[in-house]
Amino acid sequence: MFDRWICPTNAACAQTRPRWLWKRLVFIGLWLVLSAVAFGQQPKIGLVLSGGGARGSAHLGVLKALEEMHIPIHVITGTSMGAIMGGLYASGVSIEEMESILSDTDWREILDDRPPRRLAPYRQKVDDQTFLTRFELGVNGSSIQMPSGLITGQKLNLVLQRLLIHSAGIEDFRQLPIPFAAIATDIETGDMVVLDGGDLGTAIRASMSIPGVFSPVSLDGKLLVDGGLARNLPVDVARAMGADIVIAVDVGEPLYKKEDLDSLSDIAKQMVSIPFRKNVETQLEQVNVLILPEIGDFKSSQFDKGSELVPIGEAATHTLADQLRPYQMDAEAFQQRLQRIRQVQPLLQRIESIQLTHGSTSDADRLFGRISLRPGDPFSLDAIEADLRRLYESGQYERVDYFLKKRPEGYVLLIEAHDKEWGPNYLRFGLNFESDFAGESTFNVLTSFNMTQLNQRRGKLKLRAQIGETPAVEGEFYQPLSKGDTWFAAVTARLETSNAFVAQGDGLYAPYRSDAAGGSIRLGAQLGRFGEVRVGPNFARVESTPDLGDGETVTLVANGLHVTAVLDQFDNMNFPTAGYFVFMDYFDAQPDWGSDVDYRHLLGFVGLAAGKGKHSLLSLTNVFSALDTDSPEIYNVGGLFTLSGYPRDSIAGRYGGTTALLYLFRFMQLPQAIGSGVFAGASLEAGNLWTDNDIDTGDLLYSGSVFVGIDTVLGPVYFANGFNDHGNNELYLYVGRTF
Repeated sequence: MFDRWICPTNAACAQTRPRWLWKRLVFIGLWLVLSAVAFGQQPKIGLVLSGGGARGSAHLGVLKALEEMHIPIHVITGTSMGAIMGGLYASGVSIEEMESILSDTDWREILDDRPPRRLAPYRQKVDDQTFLTRFELGVNGSSIQMPSGLITGQKLNLVLQRLLIHSAGIEDFRQLPIPFAAIATDIETGDMVVLDGGDLGTAIRASMSIPGVFSPVSLDGKLLVDGGLARNLPVDVARAMGADIVIAVDVGEPLYKKEDLDSLSDIAKQMVSIPFRKNVETQLEQVNVLILPEIGDFKSSQFDKGSELVPIGEAATHTLADQLRPYQMDAEAFQQRLQRIRQVQPLLQRIESIQLTHGSTSDADRLFGRISLRPGDPFSLDAIEADLRRLYESGQYERVDYFLKKRPEGYVLLIEAHDKEWGPNYLRFGLNFESDFAGESTFNVLTSFNMTQLNQRRGKLKLRAQIGETPAVEGEFYQPLSKGDTWFAAVTARLETSNAFVAQGDGLYAPYRSDAAGGSIRLGAQLGRFGEVRVGPNFARVESTPDLGDGETVTLVANGLHVTAVLDQFDNMNFPTAGYFVFMDYFDAQPDWGSDVDYRHLLGFVGLAAGKGKHSLLSLTNVFSALDTDSPEIYNVGGLFTLSGYPRDSIAGRYGGTTALLYLFRFMQLPQAIGSGVFAGASLEAGNLWTDNDIDTGDLLYSGSVFVGIDTVLGPVYFANGFNDHGNNELYLYVGRTF
């Protein structure tokens, strides 16, 4: 697919030739340039842009200054961020457009592969409702696999394709307005790979695939990663493309001095930086003009501040005006040249055909059924991206890409859906910890094992095991019944040990330890991305033993009709700032099905969130209603956000509920590898539980709290102080979800 040439880095091209040869070549090159100038010919100028992450934003300032100085560029080579900047410019994107892209792009959003939670299918949100972490391991046979990178680049790929849309169909980068080549590294051999043909967006994406951060790009049987490992400043490539004069821009981070290497992280970073710097040094002898923007300690990860480096790159270029002046063009001729470069090819107006490629476990018909575009439709980038997002949001694919090929009648749209390479079965883990700093604490560890694609109708088996304060084992077989996955059947089984209260009469309750076994067989309907409804028989047997004293063991069989409904549109399950979450649970015990007691219950939860900027409000309401006075079920409240001023589960009853209003202020944003942010907040709460349905609002209990919360990739963490209207205070440390 790609035209390329390869240079082994274990014997770097620059090192395979004696130094005297390079000096001779430079001498010959200078002689040719002087001869060209003498005869009025313009030397061919190559621009080489190094990698450096966000530091590469300075390249834009260099390009801007070169235009201001009327320096023509005939060839561009770039690595990593240099490939992004160089590829955009070579394809005809103007400096003004590039400045807008740099300042307006939400890099944090682009580098987060997860689709917006509110748009994801409901089945993907279910695990968020527990305390499972985001990390997912693959299980294939007897081996455990990990994703090949933290970022697959789904959103980044779409952004690159949109920015480069006017280059769609150009498969030889020599045919771009300015000939261009991106540099990648073959991770298998360490060889440099020059990408000068194929799909421009894919070439750039391969060039910037930092190992461990971005997933490698597979091209022509090679696995490609960041080009900086092999050639961070590809001067020799520019020479090979015909450059007489090379202007090189190096924005790489300098090596630490020995006095600064005082930590493990510094040593590790130095180990990574050394090969980058060494392969740069081998290229410097071939450079005519070297531009070194004074970036200082600007971090390669600070993409949100990249615009700050544009004037620095511009200033660094202007300081070399005397060296660059011999290569200036006449102002009028330069503007004419610039206009030719900016004359991008017009877009075709029609999609002639659509081709789908997929992994071996994908169903082509189902894939085609999920997209709205059809052959003959008008060409629309928005429609293409919407279809790709829809496919990706299904959660089945690691990445969904598209490519365009030109035909006389329109574009051929190629869509490639890549199954997750670490599937099709997945492991996730989570933990939950709670302490009141007064001797009471709970701790649970949860493991979830999901088996997907068990049959042609994409049946799934989910197994969960929890150890700790509340040990449990649960299994669910989930079988879609319709082509669009709207209707389904679910069979569940569960064993659990937990703390419970048992009624003793006269409104008194005693603590018990309960062992429960049960299951259900239910039919359901998916409500798209919003939620689901399930209905069917539920069976349970509960055996409760008193925690204190020599009381009798109580056994209860509760079989009946179980109906649940969920609507989940929270944007973040841990610290929501928009959306809603609604849950309803109705149970009707049936003596004819073997139930010991004839009773009903209705439980509900409503969460509403709204926010602007760093501020958000969140309301949480729980409702408990036994519907029958002789119900054996006892509910509990007390603890963080369910009357925070009272100990956890210290209030028991059959009827009632709690409501809480939370204010949250995000005062710190965390790196994506750690989490989303740190919050400070406060809550106001009211509620109570009653023995019977004679509810007296005069008995309402009031509480509040102040807290600090951290949204991490391992789950939410809270440190809180709860208080009530009787002067009681409760301290809390929570790890894991609290509502």
